[in-house]
Amino acid sequence: MLNTVRHQTSGQIIKPHGGTEETIPLTESAQVLITGGYGCIGAQTVKWVLANTSATVVVGSRKVSAQRTQRLFHDDDSTRLKCVSLDVREQQQLEDVMTANQITHVIHLAALQTPDCNANRDLGLQINLAGTQNVIEAIKTCRQSVQRFVFASSIAVYGARNSYAGPVVPMLAEPDPVNVYGVWKLAGEWISRLFCLETDIPTVSLRPGVLFGPGRDAGLTSTSTMAMKCVALQTPYEIPFCSRQDYLYAPDVGAAFGNAAMAPFSGYGTFTLPSHTVDTAEVVATMRRAASNAGLGANFGITAGTEEVPFICDLEYEPFLKAFPDTPHTPLADAIQESLEVFKMQRERGWLKA
Repeated sequence: MLNTVRHQTSGQIIKPHGGTEETIPLTESAQVLITGGYGCIGAQTVKWVLANTSATVVVGSRKVSAQRTQRLFHDDDSTRLKCVSLDVREQQQLEDVMTANQITHVIHLAALQTPDCNANRDLGLQINLAGTQNVIEAIKTCRQSVQRFVFASSIAVYGARNSYAGPVVPMLAEPDPVNVYGVWKLAGEWISRLFCLETDIPTVSLRPGVLFGPGRDAGLTSTSTMAMKCVALQTPYEIPFCSRQDYLYAPDVGAAFGNAAMAPFSGYGTFTLPSHTVDTAEVVATMRRAASNAGLGANFGITAGTEEVPFICDLEYEPFLKAFPDTPHTPLADAIQESLEVFKMQRERGWLKA
């Protein structure tokens, strides 16, 4: 169990071009605000923080639902969990929540995904970019209590895979976003970096990639998770492409955000996260074996399409593991097996339906 909220430990300054070591103070009772805490990464981050620290977690969401809270966190310690209505477009609301709950750590995940940003650019701008600035300004108001800020960026800041030579794409390779979602995420990294320079509050920007597993239900790259749900429902499904991607298991990503918020760290850092680079055919083959192990192999009907999409992949992630070595990196076969078991349970409880 990670116990950095109780004991003072030495932290490491991680900056894009190097850094030094120094000690950072850590409080005895951490109060963690997670914006977008009902989302896929958000929910997994909540679970990790509750399971691995003594912190209290405040989940912020535009729409708070007792039913959704129960479904997402039914097996977690609810005595240290509070869900509040929160819109990142409202800076005063952010300040009120941070002040009322004496927030010490902020993990900012609230954002619209690529399809919604493309469909409604003004709303995407207000939530993804202006919303990030609002969170930062609210932290400045409460800066005496806040010890860490973690911003959820994205691998959408990179260009297509064929834009980068070599077998591995360096973590700090030249950004080249191909849509407004990636542009706003890159801008969010820069204003987060400026925030760190202005306040000396340790700040981390994380670039998650293609998530799969429990909680994933939207976005351009959610099709592998849709396939796993269809395995549990015993219905056929075709993943529409055959391209290589960097796959990240949702609980591992939640743990990554939890470690970035709670483990020793100082300065500013930008990181890509541990992943598995495989093509769709290998994902389907692994899924088939996992389905057989889970008693779901009889009607396995998952196939891969033929479209080649130039997803960014082969991203370097060793710097993140060096900075946060306690973060898990679950083997792909185990992650898919665990995901199928969760979806099977959800189907049996009536939560997952065709």
